[in-house]
Parts: sequence; structure tokens; C-alpha cells
Amino acid sequence: MSESKSGLENMKTSIEQLRDEIKLKAHLGQAEAKEELEELEKKWNTFLAQYKPFTAEAGKTAENAGAALALAAEEIRAGYKRLRKLF
Repeated sequence: MSESKSGLENMKTSIEQLRDEIKLKAHLGQAEAKEELEELEKKWNTFLAQYKPFTAEAGKTAENAGAALALAAEEIRAGYKRLRKLF
């Protein structure tokens, strides 16, 4: 597995864990967090739509796409971390 793909896999796993934690907490009644979670869910779904083809094509010509995808992933992770601080 290339370093770029492995780094993205780790970031994806980290985001999934944050996402699950935040979804549970948002479900418990934080209306403010629910609104931000909805926005992050849209970004997450967009990320996944881009992630799947990237990993299928990793190693061909994915360097620029990988950098852009990593930037999007970092933005999503930062959003989930902001939500976690609300609780």
C-alpha cells in the first residue's frame, strides 16, 4: 500500500471514530451540534464519494487528487473535533 493511501486510510479510520462518537452525542439532545453534524455529514458523504475511486486508482496518477482529498478529510476531522468539544 502506498504511503499516501495508507495515510488516507488512517485518517478515514480516525474520522469514522470521531463521527460515531459525535453522532451518539448529538442524538442525546444537542440541537446545536445536530445542525453542524448535518453539514459535516454532507461533507463526509462527498469525501467518501471521492475516496472510493481514489483508493481504487491509487498509484496511477493520484498524487494531486490525494492531496486534495487529504485536505478535505482534514477539514471534516476538524469539524468533528469542534463538535466533540461541545460535549
